[in-house]
Parts: sequence; structure tokens; C-alpha cells
Amino acid sequence: MKVKVLIMALLLMLSFTACSVVKGAEVTPSQNAGQEEGDRSVEELQKECPEYFELNSFKGIEVYVWEMAEDSFRCGMLSGTNRNKTDEEIWGLATRSLSISEAKKILDHLKIDNSSFFVIPVVQPVSSYQYEINGAYAEKVKKAFGDTAVNVVIMGYIDSAKETEK
Repeated sequence: MKVKVLIMALLLMLSFTACSVVKGAEVTPSQNAGQEEGDRSVEELQKECPEYFELNSFKGIEVYVWEMAEDSFRCGMLSGTNRNKTDEEIWGLATRSLSISEAKKILDHLKIDNSSFFVIPVVQPVSSYQYEINGAYAEKVKKAFGDTAVNVVIMGYIDSAKETEK
């Protein structure tokens, strides 16, 4: 039994390391690793992620953001609705994740302004990086978007500083 567990653990570790290509002493993401750099053009994004170009912005766009490593963000987008999204819907975004710059390219292409989209920090099961979603983290995400006017919404979190101002 212990041998089977050990073998399974080794196979699991090997599967994670197979996603990177070693060049000299540095490790770089492979072609299938989701383009961490965010260098895809709008045309490439339209071919690879067409669902993002078909979003209905009537009730806004929800941009779900998660961190894969320190200051390495990925995100996915869904049309706004009057309901909370299920975990499965949010987790499914990891299969078509975007860099923040790619998400901004799509939002610009769709002519979505800051008041029509909401950034929602989440924790994705695909990320082993651990972080706590709170007011400080919301500020970190805002800075990653490079725009302090971005609406960052933390589900189930009330910023006590803002509440005391009222």
C-alpha cells in the first residue's frame, strides 16, 4: 500500500514538471503552459478564446483573477448576472485563462469601460500558491491591473475602513 502511494506521488510530481522546458539553468514555460507573458494578439485571442468575445455586457463583465505565483496573475471572464457564480463555473475559467494584459486587450476591443466590469479575486484549485483575499489583496490586484479606477469586488468581504467612513 505504501509503495503504491509513493509511486502515485512520484507520477504526480512528474506530471507537474512536464509542463516546463529546461534551457540551461533557467526554467521557461512550455508552449502549452498558458502563455504566462500575455503576448497573444487580439486576433489570436479571438481564435483561441472566442467565448470571451461573445460576452454580454448588459449587466457588466466579471473578471475573475487568481495568483499562480507571487505577482503572476491569471484571469477569466464571465457575463454579469444577478446571481453568484458556482465554484465549477469559476474553476472552469482556468482552462481558458488569460494574463491581465490579455484580458485588458479583450475589454478594450469590446469597448468595455472601467465602470462596466468588476474584478473579483478568487482562489483557483489549479494554483498551489497560497494567499488570503482581503482589502490588501484587493489593492494588489488593482495595481496589477495598473488602474486604480478598476472596481475590485471581494465576495463576502466588507472593507471595515470604508464602512467606518459612512
